[in-house]
Amino acid sequence: MDFGQIVLEGVKFFTLPTLALLAVIAPAYFVARLEIRKRGDPLYLKEVGVIIKKLDCLDAVADVIGRYGGVEIYRYVIFKGMRYSYDRIVPASYRNFIGAKELFLEPGVVYVTTD
Repeated sequence: MDFGQIVLEGVKFFTLPTLALLAVIAPAYFVARLEIRKRGDPLYLKEVGVIIKKLDCLDAVADVIGRYGGVEIYRYVIFKGMRYSYDRIVPASYRNFIGAKELFLEPGVVYVTTD
């Protein structure tokens, strides 16, 4: 067996498993990138609802109209350029059932958008 034959066998040995691995990983990678890109899109977030844990995530807040659970309730908030108006107070477990056009602000303040 000459050197060229050994190199060819080595290339075959590493190429086939590498291609098989890429065939599995590449689709998962592209699906993950698509999901990450969608989550940055305000229109997508409007379709699925938004959960906010920290006020720092909001672009702006309006005047305070009340308090609930130690946090202030605002007349409206702006998130990713969309305006959400105060709607209601809900239990903290409602975050699991947030609907389209809703923004859930911890600990249980719901805002809705009409945009």
